[in-house]
Amino acid sequence: MLAKGQPVAALLLVAFGLFWIEVGIWAAVRERRDAIERTLPDFLDVLAVVVSAGLGFRQALDRVAERYEGPWADELRITLRQLDMGVSRRQAFDELRKRNDSEQVAQFVTALQQGEELGTPIVDTLIEIATDMRRTDAQLARRRAARAVPKATMVITTFMVPGTMILLIAGFFLGSGTDFGSITGD
Repeated sequence: MLAKGQPVAALLLVAFGLFWIEVGIWAAVRERRDAIERTLPDFLDVLAVVVSAGLGFRQALDRVAERYEGPWADELRITLRQLDMGVSRRQAFDELRKRNDSEQVAQFVTALQQGEELGTPIVDTLIEIATDMRRTDAQLARRRAARAVPKATMVITTFMVPGTMILLIAGFFLGSGTDFGSITGD
C-alpha cells in the first residue's frame, strides 16, 4: 500500500491488524477463564472426596489434577511443580491467584488459606467453596437471562414486526386483484 501511494490505507490495515490481535488474545483469555470457572466446582467436589478418603491435601491435589484435562488442571500442575521446588504453599497459591483473573479462583485460594490459618477441616472448606461457586454461577445465569429478554424483544420489534407487516400488506395487495399497472400509470 505504501509503494502504491496509499499511506492511509496502509495505516488502517496495520491498526486493524494490531487491534485484531488484541481482540484474539482477549477472547482466548476469556475462554480460558470460563473453562476454569466451569471446571472448578466439580474439581473441588472430587478433591473433597479424595481428601476425605484419607489422602493428604497435597497428594489429593496431585491425584485429582492428573485425572483432569484443560486449563484448570494445567494451572494446578504449575502450582504443584512450584511446591515440589520448595515454594511455600501460601506463595504457590498466591501466584495461582495472580495468574488467573478469575473471581472463583481467588475465592478458592482465599478460603483455602483462611481454612489453613484457622485450622478448619479442609474437606468442609472445599465443599463449602464448591457450593458457593455453584450458587454464584446460578445467580449469574439468571442475570444473563434477564438481560437477554429485552435484547430479544428489541430484535423482534426492530426486524420481525416490520417484516411481518410488509408481508401482510404485500399479501393483501396481491390477493385483492389490484391492477398495479393502472396505479403506476402503465
